[in-house]
Amino acid sequence: MCRRCIRMLLLVAGCALLFFAVFPVLAFFQVGEPWQTALVASKLVMLPVGAICLLGAARLQPARLPR
Repeated sequence: MCRRCIRMLLLVAGCALLFFAVFPVLAFFQVGEPWQTALVASKLVMLPVGAICLLGAARLQPARLPR
């Protein structure tokens, strides 16, 4: 895959993971106790993974074409 495609994929995945990690799902939906624990645990995993995706996308700069 080209760098631009990988960079866009990482940007979209990172933004989506960060959004869902900070979105207060439990404020809008009532779920059982085991599901609450699983949801909080998944949010704790999504936050650093989303940040790592955004850092990886920032490090992948578009290749400079020779003039």
